[in-house]
Amino acid sequence: MNLPLHPKEAQDRIRVSRSLGCALCTVREQSVCAAMHQKDLPEVEQRMARRHAQAGTALLTEGEPNETLFVLVKGSVRLSKQLEDGRRQVTGFLFPGDMLGVRKTDICAYTAETLEESYLCRFTHGFMDQAAERAPAVSDRLLHRAQNEYHRAQEHIVLLGKRTAIERVECFIDMVDRAIGHDDNTRGRVVPLPMPRQDIADYLGLRLETLSRALGQLRKAGTLYEVNKHYLIRPAARESA
Repeated sequence: MNLPLHPKEAQDRIRVSRSLGCALCTVREQSVCAAMHQKDLPEVEQRMARRHAQAGTALLTEGEPNETLFVLVKGSVRLSKQLEDGRRQVTGFLFPGDMLGVRKTDICAYTAETLEESYLCRFTHGFMDQAAERAPAVSDRLLHRAQNEYHRAQEHIVLLGKRTAIERVECFIDMVDRAIGHDDNTRGRVVPLPMPRQDIADYLGLRLETLSRALGQLRKAGTLYEVNKHYLIRPAARESA
């Protein structure tokens, strides 16, 4: 017969379980948590909230305050802005290990929505400020991510302004491949596409017909083995740019 645990013993076990959850996180080394001390993980678990989000869930909304930092553990997220004429511009995609809401702002510059069922860790910026006081590397990691956001924005501008349609599509495939691509011994390099074709076209500044034509040309040229609604297959030996 199993006797009930003493409340303190039960609480200790919960803390151990939670800290192991953080320690074994598959994206920890890519996220801000990598800069935290091991001894801080139990407090991180207490202060952090895990969020399970269905596809189409708005995590951040353009024009509204942002007081939350999200670490994407599983799934994918679309970033977009609303244009003055009512059209939507897709400005980026996030994958496991990426962060959103890196900086606390009175007005969020974009809307972030999940593309598929996703799992995230949610931190308040107040807690992150406290963590940065104890571990300055946390602040460095957040600053690095903020710089990455700026560089991505610059690369997107160049992509839209200086690249041909084929070059835009190739750059996009390389980007997704680096983030979530994987080898398949029987088929080649699999590049999942969790986003719909229209999102890709919007991100690349192309008409949907132009995107489809470019994918067809890349397949004909042998750059892609297979073009599917949910994934692409490219030669496994190909080095991503």
